[in-house]
Amino acid sequence: MKSLCRGFARLTVCLLAVAGLLSCSGPVVTAVGDSNELVIIHDQGSAALAELVVDTMEARCSWLLGEPAFKTTLTTLERSGDLKNLRHVLLVGTMDGGAVGKMARKLFPDLRDDAPPTFSVTDDVWAKRQVVGAVVGADSEAAAAFLREHGDRVRTDMEAAALARLATSLRETAVRAGMAQAMFERFGWSVSPPTGYDFFTTDSGDGFVFFRRTRPDRTVFVYWTDGDAGFVSEQFALAKRDELGARYLDGDAIEWKRPVEADRIDFLGRPAIRVSAWWSNRTLVGGGPFRCYCFHDPSSERVYVVDVSLFAPGFDKTALMRNLDGIAHTFATGE
Repeated sequence: MKSLCRGFARLTVCLLAVAGLLSCSGPVVTAVGDSNELVIIHDQGSAALAELVVDTMEARCSWLLGEPAFKTTLTTLERSGDLKNLRHVLLVGTMDGGAVGKMARKLFPDLRDDAPPTFSVTDDVWAKRQVVGAVVGADSEAAAAFLREHGDRVRTDMEAAALARLATSLRETAVRAGMAQAMFERFGWSVSPPTGYDFFTTDSGDGFVFFRRTRPDRTVFVYWTDGDAGFVSEQFALAKRDELGARYLDGDAIEWKRPVEADRIDFLGRPAIRVSAWWSNRTLVGGGPFRCYCFHDPSSERVYVVDVSLFAPGFDKTALMRNLDGIAHTFATGE
């Protein structure tokens, strides 16, 4: 009996050691939740600061007809439980002894007690494929002042981090499957949609392919032509989107009665025009949001239009469009 007990004790020690090694190698669960879900973890007793964060992160998107950028859930570290395994987490607290401030110090060692408030972001803290941001200040007043002044940037940076993490996951899957390399060899570029998308090609000289998935209907297309950076303009992007929709997408056209937002951005290291708007189809009686990126790629001496669109009546659009935008951000011209 003593020998059996000693053997069990040794086995227990070994199991604990293995568990410790696994925990040191990073999270073992994969993050869950929709692309627009955000858990906000705040210190107990900081209700006013928490409400300010909710208002900041739930700002309404005019392009998506007033849908919020994120749907938020408020909690504290002590009560967070499995919520910490969601895809997006935002820590908001202070450096003056709060639990969130202590956690932020562990995640971001460069944070100092006397530093001005800041926004930091990392990934894969409690779960794989997770984005974790932190807004911390010396005290609640400092953190609140920072959010009032820089809240828009915090929200857009959190959205950008979410897109980048999603695109990385999609691209890694496509590379492992060999899909990305096969696409590059055929077209000179690749994108990485998840499983479930059908792939359609046109005549080889058209410079147009698209991917489509149903229930709800989602479309990703890539158009390319020889050209230089002079092609890249709001006018070219809008005209080309209408032309391609009419020719290949059953007559889809830009819906000018809804918001049309065009801005200049950096798209994967390239200057680009981004158009966020709605399409409509009078014949098929449908419509929905789309987002397209128009840019020049110096390595291939081509101009590209990468477009994602949605037809999902009755669905919230933010999460679905963010997933589609993540696919657009897998674009690459070499593997």
